Amino acid sequence: MQAISFILANALLFASLILVVGVPVLYMTQADPSNPRNGEIRKIEIIGGVWFHLVLANGAIAGLV
Repeated sequence: MQAISFILANALLFASLILVVGVPVLYMTQADPSNPRNGEIRKIEIIGGVWFHLVLANGAIAGLV
């Protein structure tokens, strides 16, 4: 169980790093800033969703450990 917690914690840290670095890069390199549903915004939303679910999984596993 500690191994799973370790993997989730590292995945959460990696996803946080991607969000901190990737979101400004994706936001500034938009092909069409006037379109709110362009590909870069969708990538930001996907990365944020993965991060949120990792936080939930990490909290659930940490409670069990």
